[in-house]
Amino acid sequence: MSQFIQDLKRTRTNGDFNASHVATEAVVFGWVQSYRDHGGVIFIDLRDRSGIVQLRFEPSHGDASAHAIADTVRGEWVLAARGQVIHRGDNVNPNIPTGEVEILVDELSVLSVAETPPFEVRDGIETGETLRLQHRYLDLRRPELARNFIMRSQVHQITRNYFSGHGFLEIETPILMKSTPEGARDYLVPSRVHHGQFYALPQSPQIFKQVLMIAGMDRYMQICRCFRDEDLRADRQPEFTQFDLEMSFVCPDDIYALLDGYVAQIWQTVHGVELSLPLPRITYDEAMTKYGKDAPDLRFGLPLSDLTETLRGRVDFRIFVDVLERGGIIKALYLPEGSVFSRKDLDKTLPAEAAPFGAKGVAWARVAEGGTWTGPVSKGISDELRVDLNAQLGAQEGGLILFVADKKSVVNGSLARLRMVAGERLGLIDPNAWAFCWVTDFPMFEYDEDEGR
Repeated sequence: MSQFIQDLKRTRTNGDFNASHVATEAVVFGWVQSYRDHGGVIFIDLRDRSGIVQLRFEPSHGDASAHAIADTVRGEWVLAARGQVIHRGDNVNPNIPTGEVEILVDELSVLSVAETPPFEVRDGIETGETLRLQHRYLDLRRPELARNFIMRSQVHQITRNYFSGHGFLEIETPILMKSTPEGARDYLVPSRVHHGQFYALPQSPQIFKQVLMIAGMDRYMQICRCFRDEDLRADRQPEFTQFDLEMSFVCPDDIYALLDGYVAQIWQTVHGVELSLPLPRITYDEAMTKYGKDAPDLRFGLPLSDLTETLRGRVDFRIFVDVLERGGIIKALYLPEGSVFSRKDLDKTLPAEAAPFGAKGVAWARVAEGGTWTGPVSKGISDELRVDLNAQLGAQEGGLILFVADKKSVVNGSLARLRMVAGERLGLIDPNAWAFCWVTDFPMFEYDEDEGR
């Protein structure tokens, strides 16, 4: 170990080897991903955070002990190796970046042995979350998670460089502060010196950045930790990192232009994707009306349609009538390829998807020949009204119409979820596509139907 750590320094990380390094000496460190014995020639895939390089051990090559040691190693052992980079010839592996080369090892040292891990350290494992968290240090070795940390670090560096280049100062603001009213509850920290007094952890640096603007700092940015004492949700955590900035002497268009360039630079550097600028903008009202949520997925269509006024006073379907009398709304999601959804989907799967958002059910109608409808809703719809609804929805033979009727928050939340389910089921969502937009004109205040204020 002493020789490798002190005298033989790593030449490069394991995922960085390629054909240009053939015939050079390499010193590598890492964890054993896999071991294979091909009739005396041993191959070991050695992993570090950057990727995998293949080690090759031949009985008659290099230090006589290297081959013997290689024959004993197992998964997750930590090794140090020295050898020559050679080309794989006809055995190139196109599935990994280092697949053209391997290292013919002269010298091998075991830095640490390992017991058999409780799960495989690889991407795509189906191990339960509890076991993964219990052995988090093993879970974090998986390339999938390593890539997340690497990308996060890249984004931080891009952020600092981009905004520094636009005249921003990176300024740290206090963590222990006086409680100030914001959107959630504060986490409180008792003061040892002042008995009965408490510090609050910041929900955001709002007060401090406004002080900085008044003080003439002009442009401030910070990558900061924030804390909010609220219940866990899919997109909410008690502590989180946010990118925070403030500017003086600017208008909204100046901010959009600055942040357009920032987003474009991240995607160009991290993903190699060229974004078209300026990024489109839609209002909050448009997002909620068409997609049911303020963070819509725009990679596919399937907009929602508000049928409230079309149905008012013209429908005999009892559920719809009751909702309209209570001041609720009725919206629909039209799916052109309705046959993809079975009767089981309509009766169980889709209502189960909508239930967490408060929906008591999902009404439906299939569009048959000549624009006629089949299904529960069809019995309370006149021919004249059906023609008008088909025209509004663009409904044609073979289509499926999903209805939710309730108060606005329930309808929007439920149909937004059903839209995503339908997009996935119909194969409309390209995982390699990017569709950005700014959602503008958020309401400063909204009426909360649950709290009545």
